[in-house]
Amino acid sequence: MTTLIPALLVTALGILLAAGTAGLATMLLGARSPLRVAAGSGEETQLRPGGIAGAVGWGLWAALALLALALVLRAVATGHAPWSNLHEFSVAFAAAVLATHLGLARAYPISGLGPLVALVAAALVGFGLSRDDAIQPLVPALQQPLLLTVHVGAAVAAYAVAAVAFVSAVGELLQRATGDRVALLPTADLARVVTHRAVLVGFPILTIAIALGAVWANLAWRSYWSNDPKELAAAATWLVFGAYLHVAGRRDRLAALAPWLVVLGFIGVLFTYIGAGLFIVGEHSYGAT
Repeated sequence: MTTLIPALLVTALGILLAAGTAGLATMLLGARSPLRVAAGSGEETQLRPGGIAGAVGWGLWAALALLALALVLRAVATGHAPWSNLHEFSVAFAAAVLATHLGLARAYPISGLGPLVALVAAALVGFGLSRDDAIQPLVPALQQPLLLTVHVGAAVAAYAVAAVAFVSAVGELLQRATGDRVALLPTADLARVVTHRAVLVGFPILTIAIALGAVWANLAWRSYWSNDPKELAAAATWLVFGAYLHVAGRRDRLAALAPWLVVLGFIGVLFTYIGAGLFIVGEHSYGAT
């Protein structure tokens, strides 16, 4: 059963890379007018950005299904929630990013962000594949099935929403720089609305994840807070998104900082997820395998 998981992950990675690069090429090649490409018969056919966005969307759904199946198989094989190390967490992170984007795309016309989302998810899957996928017994600190499921699951959800907010903020910055002329991407104003909605959803989840982490730390190490690198990185990330919420609704020059704060916040997410524990030794380094 576990031998099927790498094939599922590699297939999902291929789909995400194809979807991301095809969509990115469309963004780079054309403004909002239809693109003309040569058909196999020698005739020219219209390739519309909307059609590319639709194809990318199907690719995201297919990749999500493959990643979800891989996570289910991993959970069955390990007997616990499939996010106890960087390999598992990265796959779950990628799946959650896709699910968050596809969920938001049902409420907002943001399918054009799909290529950027695909590339972010592809990077996460690729990183996960680079990590050790051997099934090992949980270290004592992780032997809390409920907290492993809820605390780390909340972190996965919060990080995924932050990733989608980041993609939308990048879309806003690109559209403002070009006067809303980048193919596929939603307008700058719509991207800002989606970014704000994502942060409003993700910030409370991140708060819950940090609070549950403090509870778990006290159970494992008899201390709610020990200034561990991952704890400090998570707190700094929380403060950045808190700062975003303070400036997002302003009508002065500070409002222009909003998308940049989301970008900075996602950098904080990546550092918390990879840097604190993998590159900086701390109490959370057990999950760096």
